[in-house]
Amino acid sequence: MAALIGLDAKLYRGTAGTTPTTEMTNVRDLTMPDTMGEANISRRVSAFHVVKPTRRTVEVNFTMLNDDTDTDLIALRAAYAAKTPLAFKVLDKTSGKGVDADWYIMKMERSEPDETEQTIAVTIKPTFITRWPVDV
Repeated sequence: MAALIGLDAKLYRGTAGTTPTTEMTNVRDLTMPDTMGEANISRRVSAFHVVKPTRRTVEVNFTMLNDDTDTDLIALRAAYAAKTPLAFKVLDKTSGKGVDADWYIMKMERSEPDETEQTIAVTIKPTFITRWPVDV
């Protein structure tokens, strides 16, 4: 089995409540932190702090070029301004593993370096509107 690289990954966008099918191509450097919450299950009998995993916390961070003609960027800006969710499916490759959910756009940070392209750093976080987040 060959190691996957970032170029193998896929990010799909669609209408909240549906499985997204539109591949976003103006995306680079995507990260998906995935962490477990923890419950303290320590007892007086032990000097150690012990925990048990609870709910997962997932978010997705990625960068887009600031391109006013890009339909994905236009959709994200509109959803961010209106505080409405979009459907996103984040996969490590075509038909790969990832998360499919409705997400809110929580951050759109513009970067304007002097000697290179303008970019938008985007953060999305899952929500429940008509469907729960699922592993795919």
